Amino acid sequence: MNAFQLRRMLFHTILATTLLTGLLVTTVSLKAVEPKGINPEQIMHGKALFEREWPARNPALGGDGLGPLHNAKSCVACHHQGGIGGSGDARFNSKSIGIEKMRISGGPINDDVIANSVRGFHPGFIDAMGQIVNTVAVSHHGGTPVYSSMRDSLMHNASAEFSAAGGPMNAEEVRHANSNKITYTSQNGKYKVAINARMFQRNTTPLFGAGLIDQVTGKELKELARSQEKHPEISGRPATLPDGRYGRFGWRGNVASLLDFCDQACAAEVGLETARKPQPNDPTTPQYRNPTVDISDDQIRSMKAFIAALPAPTRQLPQESEARQSALRGQQLFANVGCAVCHVPNVGPAKGIYSDLLLHDMGYESIDLNPADPYIYKVVPVSRIDQSREINFASSTTYEDTVSTTYYGLTSVMSGTQHSGGTSRSGSTGVDFTPITRDLGNIRFTRASYDFKYPSQPNTLMRFIPQNTAVDREVNTTKQQRRQRMQVRNNQKTGSGNDFYFTDKTDEQRETIVTRKTDYLRILIRPTNYMQEWRTPPLWGVRDSAPYMHDGRAATLLEAISMHDGEAAGTRDRFLNLSHQDRDAIVAFMETLVAPISAPKASL
Repeated sequence: MNAFQLRRMLFHTILATTLLTGLLVTTVSLKAVEPKGINPEQIMHGKALFEREWPARNPALGGDGLGPLHNAKSCVACHHQGGIGGSGDARFNSKSIGIEKMRISGGPINDDVIANSVRGFHPGFIDAMGQIVNTVAVSHHGGTPVYSSMRDSLMHNASAEFSAAGGPMNAEEVRHANSNKITYTSQNGKYKVAINARMFQRNTTPLFGAGLIDQVTGKELKELARSQEKHPEISGRPATLPDGRYGRFGWRGNVASLLDFCDQACAAEVGLETARKPQPNDPTTPQYRNPTVDISDDQIRSMKAFIAALPAPTRQLPQESEARQSALRGQQLFANVGCAVCHVPNVGPAKGIYSDLLLHDMGYESIDLNPADPYIYKVVPVSRIDQSREINFASSTTYEDTVSTTYYGLTSVMSGTQHSGGTSRSGSTGVDFTPITRDLGNIRFTRASYDFKYPSQPNTLMRFIPQNTAVDREVNTTKQQRRQRMQVRNNQKTGSGNDFYFTDKTDEQRETIVTRKTDYLRILIRPTNYMQEWRTPPLWGVRDSAPYMHDGRAATLLEAISMHDGEAAGTRDRFLNLSHQDRDAIVAFMETLVAPISAPKASL
């Protein structure tokens, strides 16, 4: 036995002993911790909104109401397995199309040529700002007849059977849709276009216990990540959002709070524009704008209160003695093979969650071109003063852009590589799929062809994001002020507080030069396989939330375990090397994690 194997064996032995001691306490039903400040009227109002079928108009607020693009008419239409707020099967999967490769040839290439090429494939690849993006959400319902026709064409090319609800019929059809490339070729004048794309899907997540997940602190997430640093296989990380918060919700962990989750879901899934989140645009009517919002902040808060009050899933052990003992043995084996390294039983107030809420690389087969947030591992506030020689930004890139996060992932702007005479070089704008949304401007490629392939990792290691800017000017008019200025002046250099910059004038002429001070956040990013990273899904209630994996491609728990890869490959292999009886015991343990009995029932 080598040192690596010994360390791994010791790690899992200690983990199994620790977890078995703690987990046996949880073999009875778990009681949800009620959220603080419960308002029964607000919760009932939120429940009514969650179940409401939204109309196409909203007279109360003056907006356009449902849609025009939407995945369902209500929240409960997708969240209903095991009760109101549960998961949904594959028929309710959200869908997006992502371009993996594109080649344009036939003449000089500029941004207009690229835009026209992707617009012919689907106009949604040109976003509301006129930028060329890599992925586009394909809403299930709504839109103009032209949009509906384009949607039907895409679904036909995916070679899978889709339900009336909009998603694939079952897990098998999910796999069909995933495995078939969507191709597009055209001849636009002298330009030949060839595109390879794929469909990507997200399965409906259960919301039971979401109020407890909302209470998990950033410190607790950091401690979990730190505990995995010495593990030989697993290395989870918190989802770090552009504003510095940690993500807790969504398959990519790209939503920080339950309130944010409700805000985004209203817009993305039901097409209800909020004060912060725009509804999906129909790309065949790009000039249309919703006159106002479709749902008020108070209504969103009420829905959040209802979801936060949903009970956490429970533990339900078999009554029959032999089956009960098998499930308990499976619980120990679950820890022995390493499942509990990521599927941690308890995180802060979320007792029995069986998740670390961290992002993990799950391997190439789990790729999705709507990426996770990059690994922001350090944020340093800095100041830059024009004319100052003290702070040199010349060695770094300063981006004046904003970060845009969608429900399906980060907005990315598209470009590629030009080819000529057998040589290649990067495009002059350095276009990539970093999460920074960047205006391409008028790129005038002089080469005769353009090739694009999505990158697997963010390629920017450091960014400067401007926070605020102020212009200061002050004229010295008194001797006392002049003395104060002389105290901070140092050989014509920046003052000690970096507030002002002085010139060498006489006291009578001395004044503060007009300067512009900009505060920046220096964001350092560690490359990760952010196309393959997924938040560890909580296993509480897992028996009642099939199908499994982020896209619902696994019909059973056994299939889901077998599809683990990347960081989880070692754990998967140890599971598969167990005896048939031991594998069944682990599955039996997982099937004791059921939806809460007290959850309100859905009447669909």
